[in-house]
Amino acid sequence: MDRTGIQDVHALWLQTLDFLHYNAPQTWADMLQQEGVTFLMPPAVAALERAQDQAAALANAERRRLRKADLFYITREAAASVMELTDVPCIAQIASIVPSPSGLMVWEEPPVRIERGVVLRAVSWGPSYDGGTWWSWWTDTAACVRAGIAEPTMLMIHGGLTFHEEVHTEPDFWPVQADDPALPEHLQFRALLFTWMAISCGLLVYRESVGPSQDICGHLRRTGVESRAVHRVIPASGSDRPGLAQILRRQLQLDGATTEERPYPGYLPARLAPWHVYVPGLGHRLIVEIPSLEPGQTAVPTLGAGRRVGNLAFAPVRAVLRQGWQFHNGYVQSPLHYDPELGLLTDPDDDEF
Repeated sequence: MDRTGIQDVHALWLQTLDFLHYNAPQTWADMLQQEGVTFLMPPAVAALERAQDQAAALANAERRRLRKADLFYITREAAASVMELTDVPCIAQIASIVPSPSGLMVWEEPPVRIERGVVLRAVSWGPSYDGGTWWSWWTDTAACVRAGIAEPTMLMIHGGLTFHEEVHTEPDFWPVQADDPALPEHLQFRALLFTWMAISCGLLVYRESVGPSQDICGHLRRTGVESRAVHRVIPASGSDRPGLAQILRRQLQLDGATTEERPYPGYLPARLAPWHVYVPGLGHRLIVEIPSLEPGQTAVPTLGAGRRVGNLAFAPVRAVLRQGWQFHNGYVQSPLHYDPELGLLTDPDDDEF
């Protein structure tokens, strides 16, 4: 099984920076001149006439992002923990969950295996020309060589990571690839964004970081690249591990939803207490699953008064207690009704402030 140790992340980072500086401009220019090969380009780069100039501009922009990148190493245990989150909606916006404005994240075990031995080993990201996000995905060069789909010289040219593809999202937009299983990038974006969400919600932590070796420090000094540690991302311990309700509440806070810590004034079963929130303008509510709804795929900024994420919605506490509730797949489920035009249909007398 392909593995990369945390002690290798600095070397992978520097090898990629060297590739972008020395080899990417010519390599990418050659690819741009091949029939059927395209690159995603900012408008100013696409306006350049020569392929060599386009490739150089793309490589320089990627290198600027990567020079500023914070480094993250996702352990096998952390990746397994993220896999358990497949049914948790991502409510928070990307700007709220991204662990660093620019970063390079390397997995101990690849989150996605494409075909013929090609595995996605890493992703880098940073701000794009329009204030959005530019993502670059990298495959494991050594794995491609072992699978016989790349020549050993590729290790000399590309280093440990080979550029696979780039994706651009506009400011304040959630990547559609994360929510549409029909798109080829779906699995990799789900793995990445759920990792970010797990870090932001405290499900994953990185209390331990590893600094560069003496050899790496020497290379950094010679190239003028700022030294930085690699954050080892691991699952939170059992006592610190947040529950599903805590994860959702934390996402709401990250997304800027105005919630207040107010105790419920009436009787509330202990099992419902973690799902209780107070929202100014809405009052005392519970985060519930509406079983009459088909789970949605598009995340929205907040649950809101009449909005929902998937088949989750804010519901007045009184309405849930009167209509009944049960736990289903970890969520509170209540047989309330939701209208696409009117939102959640409840009695106004159920609102409590």
